[in-house]
Formats: sequence, C-alpha cells, structure tokens
Amino acid sequence: MTMPKRISGPLRVERLNDGRRMLLRDLVIDLMTDLGLGDGDYDGFTRSDRGTTVITVPKDFVTDFSSIPGFARWLYRFDSVDLAGCCHDWAYWVGVPQAPADEIWRRVATSGESSKARVAGWKARLGWLALRIGGGRAYRNHAQRRRERAARATESVQ
Repeated sequence: MTMPKRISGPLRVERLNDGRRMLLRDLVIDLMTDLGLGDGDYDGFTRSDRGTTVITVPKDFVTDFSSIPGFARWLYRFDSVDLAGCCHDWAYWVGVPQAPADEIWRRVATSGESSKARVAGWKARLGWLALRIGGGRAYRNHAQRRRERAARATESVQ
C-alpha cells in the first residue's frame, strides 16, 4: 500500500477550553491513491495531477482528534493518530460517506514519518474496525450538524 504524504508543514493547533483543538493553518495530505472523493462533491477534497485524492483541512477547523471509540483507545499513543483523527473529523464534517472516511483514518494513521508518528498496520486495522463498529453515532451526529448548518445558511440568504 502506498503511504499518504503530508504536503503542508507540521500540524499546528491551539487547544480550546473544552479540550478540542483548532487548526492554526491548513493541513494538506495527499492520500497517494484515488478514493473517488476529489471530484468537487466534498469541500476540501480534490484530485492531484497524478489522480490521487488530496485532503485540505482548513485553518480554524475544530477537531477533537479522538476518532477512535473509547474501547480501542488503549492501542494508540494519541499523538500518533492526531493527523488521522483530524482528517477523519473533516471527512465526517463535510459529509464523506462513513466507510471511505474511516478508510482515510486507517491510511493516514499508518503514514507518519517516524515510528512515533504512525501506528503499525495491525493497529491501524483494529482502529479502522473500531471506527466501523463504533463510529456510526458520531457520523449521525455530524450529519445532523450538517443539516443544521445548511438550514442556517438558507435562512441567512433569505
């Protein structure tokens, strides 16, 4: 499997009072494969010149990094899955279907430049499975928030 590649510099965030993090600059990751998400259907997902999916998580996006359900968190150093959690949260935020969003987490989690910045393949597969089993509620919550944002945007136009 070809590993995703971070295009932007190191992840820069500010910790908010509620424990979540706000990005201080864009995070750009080339997944180095085509997941079929870069055709303009989802904000921040584009296709590179090579036909690979590129994710741009914009500055000021707020993430909790905690994309792994509690029953599986013991597997990971939290800082080893920060990038994966941020990309996964963005994918849920913009409405990428749950299965490819969870696959994004798995791919990015294994892509760090050092052993401390990535997880082993078997751990990524277990994390992916945990997301598939336990991520439905979070996905539905994001879907509800997307509907609320769309309703507010419609109201402000009128």
